[in-house]
Amino acid sequence: MISTSKISKYILQRENAKRHSSAYIKKRLKTIIISVLRYSLIICLSYMILYSLLQLISASFTHPYDIGSTSSVWIPQSITLDNIKVAYTIMKYPKAFLYTLGSTTVVMILQMANAAFAGYSFARLRFRGSKLLFGLVILTIIVPPSSLMLPQYIYFRNFDIFGICKILLGKELNLLGEPSSLFILSALGQGLSSGLFVYIFCQFFRGLPKELEEAAYVDGAGFLRTFFRIVLPTAKPSFMTVGVLSFVWNWNDTYFPRLFNPTDNYLRVRLATLSTPSGGSSAVQVAIGNSISKIPPDTIKLASSAYDSVILKAGSLLAIIPLIIFFLIIQKQFVEGVERSGIVG
Repeated sequence: MISTSKISKYILQRENAKRHSSAYIKKRLKTIIISVLRYSLIICLSYMILYSLLQLISASFTHPYDIGSTSSVWIPQSITLDNIKVAYTIMKYPKAFLYTLGSTTVVMILQMANAAFAGYSFARLRFRGSKLLFGLVILTIIVPPSSLMLPQYIYFRNFDIFGICKILLGKELNLLGEPSSLFILSALGQGLSSGLFVYIFCQFFRGLPKELEEAAYVDGAGFLRTFFRIVLPTAKPSFMTVGVLSFVWNWNDTYFPRLFNPTDNYLRVRLATLSTPSGGSSAVQVAIGNSISKIPPDTIKLASSAYDSVILKAGSLLAIIPLIIFFLIIQKQFVEGVERSGIVG
């Protein structure tokens, strides 16, 4: 005879097993749903990013004869470099590339220097109004740059530093149309996304143990020596993050260059000339005139707008290739910098 206690114990074990099994199934189901949603989001974002890039690559190497063909949507039937050559010629690529590279690099260096100084000051120094000033820095992230357009434009149109320029030169300086205006903006923390860069450095420096700096002070190091010898070497992740973001954003920026340095030497400005090059000729006429791409005369009118679009995509590909190469080289360091610089967490 089986005792009543054994039967009760057996029933209790079965109920516990069912309860644990149900909890495990719910937990497993929740994990699966979260994973599906996560991968779906990643796939959708990847598609949105890669779709444009693949479209640029496909159109850039499509032969003019295959423009509009349904069989050459993604993989061209006839691969050619003619479109790249046309865009390269119209954009005056070597000159525009070197000018853009030099200007962007200088702006990046100035923004990193300004953000590092300001970020460390907000993180370590306590003075009257420091919280208010830091709040204003954060506000620059939210406020659109166009709201400051007029005062900045007037300032560089009549540039002067405490009346010094007027005393020495007898007049105020007009820095509009000069790259120095962009450099001054970056050095003074008014450049593109400078507020965000200051915040990144500030968050990183706040996470550093104060014992490092206190030990340097005990050894007789001053504030500046501690900053340059102790603090800055530890901020490599932040420098990498800010450097990459600054370089990429300023490379693609058209607002500040058009406002303060309206020259066609920038790659992003030269892109606008692809559809209507100098002289009023279309990209098709330029291509035919240079004997780079031959299009049958009876299809010129039909193909003109389509071919202009292809040349524009080829020019866009030429403009982003340096960024792709740049990111592939420093991808690992950039990811590590993002993880350690205070952007997350």
